Amino acid sequence: MTADDVARRAGVSRATVSRAFSRGHSVQEQTRERILKAARELGYQPNALAQALTSRRSQIVGILMGQLKNPIHAVLHQTISMALQQNNFIPISGQIGGADDLPRLIATFRQYQVGVVILTSMNISPGLVEEFRDAGFQVLLLNRIDDDSVTASVCADLTQGGRLAARRLVERGCNRIAVARGTLGHWTSAARLAGHVAGLEHLGQAPAEVFDGGYTYADGARIAETLLAKGDALPDGFLCPNDLFAIGLMDRLRAVAGLRFPEDMKVVGFDDIPMAEWESNDLTTIRLPVQAMAKRATDVISRIVLEDETVEEKIWIPCRLIERRSA
Repeated sequence: MTADDVARRAGVSRATVSRAFSRGHSVQEQTRERILKAARELGYQPNALAQALTSRRSQIVGILMGQLKNPIHAVLHQTISMALQQNNFIPISGQIGGADDLPRLIATFRQYQVGVVILTSMNISPGLVEEFRDAGFQVLLLNRIDDDSVTASVCADLTQGGRLAARRLVERGCNRIAVARGTLGHWTSAARLAGHVAGLEHLGQAPAEVFDGGYTYADGARIAETLLAKGDALPDGFLCPNDLFAIGLMDRLRAVAGLRFPEDMKVVGFDDIPMAEWESNDLTTIRLPVQAMAKRATDVISRIVLEDETVEEKIWIPCRLIERRSA
């Protein structure tokens, strides 16, 4: 079925049918209802790409994701995609692995008339935002910020989350608290570490040691081996950069030294990935406000696409402590 068939069934022009299905175009309510009824009866679905070309208001949103092998990126991708779909936007995703990927990705986004590009939590190289802007895209940063004050962003308050984690361990009686940073060079790593350190200092403590950690299970296991090789008294608390690291740390300390959590060491993760609540982990952690971030991001995109608004604000959403057995 085509728009012409709907127009004939509803007794209107084809142009009126197009306006009825295009966001930002006004059609009398009675006429719209007649058109929608005809479309349902005929099983007609409008072509989103054709609408974008006609109206210059694309409902297609590009999402540039971090590596999905990190579970929090998969959770974030699923959540923002669902939020967009529920608001009649159409998400398409891409990743950058090598130097040649960006031009191809920009060409694909142009081909599909992408209206807004979401750059999610990842190590964005200098100038990437400008590359997308120069290519004609509006940009929204999700769960990260940059130094450009005119780039809209929706971000979890990672530093506030780090402070919550530190307070938890101090309140549980820990006084030799180790801290590990995430991957060097990542904004998220610096923000989480700053929160951990500031939270300890506010309560009269300093980190017993700060490790160059990372964001993987293997990174956590590596730091566990470093702790055991030192032969010193182990910390009684550990603030981890994310949940994967925390699980790797605990698994290796259990397997090699028989440590118990929280009896021998209290551990707090960060992100609240699905594996954190598994019985074998039972990980106290800082939950990223993924649902709230997706909703606010969708609101911002609606303002950009439907109201032609230039959005420059940075929206911070607080994190939450999730209490489980590990601390």
